[in-house]
Amino acid sequence: MPKISVGRSEEDQEEYGLKGTGVVGKHLVGENQEAHMANPIHFDLAKPHVVGVFGKRGTGKSYSLGTIVEELQTADIAENLSTILIDPMGIYWSMKRPNEKDISILDQWDLKPEAFEAEVYIPKGKAAEFDKKEMPYDDTFTLNPARLTAEEWKMAFGLNTNSELNILLERAVQELDEQYGDDYRIDHILEALEKFNFDSKTVKGLENRFMNAKDWGIFGEESSLDKLTERGELSVVDVSVFGQMSGGTRVQALIVGILGKRILRRRMAARRLEELDEMQGLDENEMPIVWMIIDEAHEFLPSDGKTPASEPLLRWVKIGREPGVSLVLATQQPAKLHPNALSQCDVLLSHRLTAQQDIDALGEIMQTYMRYDLKHYIQALPDRKGTGLILDDNSERIYPVQMRPRKSWHAGGTPDAFGD
Repeated sequence: MPKISVGRSEEDQEEYGLKGTGVVGKHLVGENQEAHMANPIHFDLAKPHVVGVFGKRGTGKSYSLGTIVEELQTADIAENLSTILIDPMGIYWSMKRPNEKDISILDQWDLKPEAFEAEVYIPKGKAAEFDKKEMPYDDTFTLNPARLTAEEWKMAFGLNTNSELNILLERAVQELDEQYGDDYRIDHILEALEKFNFDSKTVKGLENRFMNAKDWGIFGEESSLDKLTERGELSVVDVSVFGQMSGGTRVQALIVGILGKRILRRRMAARRLEELDEMQGLDENEMPIVWMIIDEAHEFLPSDGKTPASEPLLRWVKIGREPGVSLVLATQQPAKLHPNALSQCDVLLSHRLTAQQDIDALGEIMQTYMRYDLKHYIQALPDRKGTGLILDDNSERIYPVQMRPRKSWHAGGTPDAFGD
């Protein structure tokens, strides 16, 4: 039986076979209700990728993210990987529980329910809120405010570039950088605002914004982000607490942006040491290969405008292959995802889409490999959950797929009113 391994070059298939891959589903042969499952589809986990996961609400997008994460955690190379899952909806903590409700479906795939050791991280300043509501988490994280640039603060606050507020912000941050380097806090910023010759309304307006920033609960004396990249670990960064807050998506993007910059910088430094080891005949992995998986990715890397995460994530997209970082971007609306990210995806998984602008956005990328337009392939899928299309840029092929069932519990299902 021929092996299907998406995301893997022919050279790597010949050298490594299926080592460093995970099974995400089975190839669908035939169309509509006549389609039947055939060969397993293996997904390359060993090399860096930019992956897009798309689908309208209820078709399995978030579910499939969990499937990919499960394969990363159980791969034969798992100890050389680190997985960071950005969770803007607060649903992936459930991976710590086995999927007991789907035992019969798992049996059909020769799989068993399994709990995963997901470490759920929340902002340190929100721990009391989580405790009060008895919401599960394992640890907290903090950011060093001195690591933020004036541009990042500007985007986090939603300021206009030429506004008096932003001009004051830039001057205060510049002076503090020169005076303290990476060793100042928000209180230092508040004190610095009074030193410049700006009207009281502007000073007060920026002071209020920084006071609000203290209430975000994400800042501390030191950044603790390095613990999110432990070897073999799955880190779920739960930023759902900001979802209903005014400007909360900008705060979420700020966290992702700082995390993305720090990881890329560390991986680039580690890659230099790894290359030196290779020259000396050593086989050392200085820092694990990092996979960052982002749900609702259009909120962090939009097609229009910028967020604090835009530039760091675009750097992952453009240069991530060399230092060894992978990015998985999931969204219901691929047309709203930054076009540079969309065009650089070397693997695409698309569940059902109905909005014409989303179909057109993917069709432009996939048209090179398609005999028909994308709508034809989507309409040919059987009408059941978990079906989709995988575009593999390496083989320049499209595979209809039935994604496999989750071994861990999925908390993102649609609620209903039929329960007792």
